[in-house]
Amino acid sequence: MPTIKFPLDLYPSALSKMAVAIPLQQSQLEEINRYLSTLTPEQILSWAIKNLPALHQTTAFGLTGLAAVDMLSKLTPKPPPLIFIDTLYHFKETIDLKNEVERRYGHPVHVYQPMGASSASEFESQYGEQLWETNDMLYDYLVKVGFAAQCLRL
Repeated sequence: MPTIKFPLDLYPSALSKMAVAIPLQQSQLEEINRYLSTLTPEQILSWAIKNLPALHQTTAFGLTGLAAVDMLSKLTPKPPPLIFIDTLYHFKETIDLKNEVERRYGHPVHVYQPMGASSASEFESQYGEQLWETNDMLYDYLVKVGFAAQCLRL
């Protein structure tokens, strides 16, 4: 699966435009939450598969993300699209694990990176070193938030 990049010219005004209207009343959400709170993780995922047609999963390949990938693969032959936001600062082992997940489960992992950079050194040449320390909001926007809404258009 090729890496997809998006332009990052929206900061910061786009954050307020990214809100999504959910056609449910607060009381309906509370009822759903009460129902889901009684279920096992597998039952919650089954409910989500049946009731959320635009369901997607994001993961950084930690334990909970991997558990969800495994559960979803056992619940449906066509699991929700799996999204990995590559911040360009992941350990090599994380990238290796992403490749292993694709191999083992036979489903592509959609990888997204900041526009204009395919490595940490390219990103740093544009924005400086350790941007997360000097401007954490800009860093989060550039590598995570800014194009997250576009990821969901898979």
